[in-house]
This record gives sequence, C-alpha cells and structure tokens, in this order.
Amino acid sequence: MFLQTLTVAAAIGLSGLALSVQTQDNGTQSNSTPTQILAPEGPAPADVLARGKEMYGISCAPCHGLNGKGDGPIAANLQIKPRDFTRGIYMNRSTASGELPTDYDIYHTITRGLHDTPMPSFAQMRPEDRWAIVQYVKTFSPRFEDSTEYPLDILDVGNQILPSPQSLARGRQLYLEMQCANCHGINGEGNGPAANTLSDDFGNPIHPTDLTNYSDFKFARNVLDVFRIFSTGLNGTPMPSFQQSLSDTDRWNLANYVWSLQDVNQYMDNQIDSNFAKRK
Repeated sequence: MFLQTLTVAAAIGLSGLALSVQTQDNGTQSNSTPTQILAPEGPAPADVLARGKEMYGISCAPCHGLNGKGDGPIAANLQIKPRDFTRGIYMNRSTASGELPTDYDIYHTITRGLHDTPMPSFAQMRPEDRWAIVQYVKTFSPRFEDSTEYPLDILDVGNQILPSPQSLARGRQLYLEMQCANCHGINGEGNGPAANTLSDDFGNPIHPTDLTNYSDFKFARNVLDVFRIFSTGLNGTPMPSFQQSLSDTDRWNLANYVWSLQDVNQYMDNQIDSNFAKRK
C-alpha cells in the first residue's frame, strides 16, 4: 500500500513533465513509467501567440530583447546574462542532456524564477498568460518545430535513496571521484581551482554554486532538484550530466551529500575523508 504520493510536476493541458514519486511501506520510493514526448506540437492558436507576445513584451523583453536574443535594454547591466532564446538551449530542464525542455519546464521557470539571479518569479501572473508566454518563447528557436529533436526523454527518478550516514559517506566519495571539487571546492564552497576560469557556451563568465549556501542554489530547492540536475546536466554550461557515468543509486547518494552541505551538523568531512583514504 502506498503511504504517500508526491507529484513532481504535471502539465496543464500542454506537454510537460508528468512524473510521480511514490513512497511505499518499506520506505523506498518507486516511480511511474518514464514519459516521452514523441513529436513536436502543432503551432499554438493565433490568439494564444498574440497574448504571449503582448505579455512577453511587457515582462520579458526588457532583459531578453524583443527578438529573444538576450539583448534587451537592461541586459548590458546584468552580471548574469539573460537567456538567448533563439538558440533553444535551456539549463533548467527535466529532459536528457542536450535536449529541449518541455513546455512545463519553461512554465516552471517563469513561475518560480531563478533564485539569486535577475530572473524573478512571475507567480503573480495569471497561469494562462504564463502558458501563452511559453508558446511565444518557443517561436524564437526553430528547434521546437524540428521533428529530429524528438522524442524528448523525461527524467526517470528511479528509487530514491533516503539520507543516511552511509549515503552521505558514499556521496562524499563520489564527490571526490567525479572531481566536483575542481569547480565547487573541497568543502563545496564554490572555490575550487577552476572556479574563476568558467564560462558558458556563449562566452559569459559563470561561477560554480556555493553548495554550503542555500541562497546560492539557482535551480534547486530540494534534494530531488539536485538529483535532476545531476541527471540532466545544465545545457550550455560546464555542468555535465552524470546519467551515463553514475547509477541512479549513486546519483541519489551524491545528491544527498551535496544537499547536506548546507547543514554543518551533517558535514562529516574529517570522518569520511579518513575512511575514504583507508580504502584507497
């Protein structure tokens, strides 16, 4: 018997992430059948695109530009540059590395914003207006109409590994083995040896997240978000996907460890590093 059902996300009348995580009696979690979006959707109705264009011009164009190139009048003054929508490259996604986002991914970003960046939350905007902006934003890139870009593979979260001393120890080991410290630092403070050398695919300088500071997380508000990032990567940045290099279990262990770094009472570096050294 299932004790709880946690809906991660569900599309509202449009294609999107529809994936649930279910907690069973034994404390482990199982997921529903992975979803695929098999083909690009047809053009949105003209009235929806017209409304999306109107709302985009009011709320988005000052940063992203009237033509979606990330060159709005405010952009030059921003340290974190606005997304160039014409390239069709999105960091915050539920899809596999290199793939387009779902409609819900874009809607979710518009709704929630990106923490500690100039991208605000538009949760106060009517849902139908946010959905209209999604459809209009997609017109900036031909990728969304290209059948060769599909199917989109939606993330399968696997069986969640709950935090435990064993999971955190394994996560710390993986943190070192996968060379996360090269960018994020040995203690996760965003001060690794490569931290000041990083840029995105458009040549904009970027800085790795300080994993010890909750406010520095742009895309993650919980451990599931961290697992998602490890699975999908952040397109257009040096942050890779670990989908092929780590098992579901190890991605959960790594996510648990990284999320735990915000709580100094759970930070077990000395003990874990000592145990890790003994196994080498």
